[in-house]
Amino acid sequence: MATFADLSTLLMTFFVLLLSFSSMDVQKFRDMLGSIQTAFGVQIEERGQFQPVVPKKKEQEEQKTKLDLKAPLQPPPPTDQSARQTEAESAAMAAKVQDLIQETRMSKDVELIKGPRGIRLRVKGGLFFQPGQADLKATAKPFLGGVAKVLEKSKFYLIVEGHTDNLPIKTAVFPSNWELSAARATAVVRHLNQEGGISARRMAAIGFGPYYPLASNRSAEGRGKNRRVEFIFTKLSPRVAVK
Repeated sequence: MATFADLSTLLMTFFVLLLSFSSMDVQKFRDMLGSIQTAFGVQIEERGQFQPVVPKKKEQEEQKTKLDLKAPLQPPPPTDQSARQTEAESAAMAAKVQDLIQETRMSKDVELIKGPRGIRLRVKGGLFFQPGQADLKATAKPFLGGVAKVLEKSKFYLIVEGHTDNLPIKTAVFPSNWELSAARATAVVRHLNQEGGISARRMAAIGFGPYYPLASNRSAEGRGKNRRVEFIFTKLSPRVAVK
C-alpha cells in the first residue's frame, strides 16, 4: 500500500505539472521530468533534456561554417569602395590597351570590351596563327610584346582563351578543335612568359574549341569571327576567375 500510495502521489504530481506546463519555465519542467523519470527508474537521456538545446538554425549555421573552412578560399564580396577602385583601375587598363591597339594599328582586327572588373580584348585568330596550326606568326610577336609591357606595369592577371570554328580537324597533333584552341592559348601564354617575362602565376590558358561562337558557322565570314584569341585582363586570380 505504501508503494501504491507513493506511485499515486507521483502520478498526480506529474499530471498537475502537465496542466500548468504552459505557464512554467521549460527548462525547470525538464529538470522536474528528469527527477520523475529517475524515481521510476527510467534512465533514458535524449539530447536536450539535461543540456542546453542548440536552435536548429544556429546549428546549421555552425555546421556550414565548419564546412566552409574546408572549402577553397574565395575572394570577399567587394565593398563599394573596392568596387569603385577596381572599376577605376579597369578603366586605366582599358586606356593602356587602347593605346597599344593604336600603336600596332590593329583597330580593324580587334574588339575591346570594357567591364567593371576588367576588360576583354578579342583578336582575330588569323593574325596570330595559320589555319590548323598553333605556331605564332612573326607578325603577332610585336603585339604580344606590347601586351607584356602593359601587364608588367599593372597588377592585373591575364586569361587567354582560344576559340575555333566548327570545321572538324583531325591530325596527329590536334585530334579535335578542342586541342587546337588549347594549344593556341598556351602558345600565347608561353610567349608572354618566356619572351615577355610575365610570371606564369599571373596567367592562364583555356581552350574552348568551337563551343562559344560569336557568329553563325554557316558562312565563311561567321567562321572567321569565331576563330579568335581573347585576352581577359582581370583583378581576380585565374584560379578564382575561371570558377
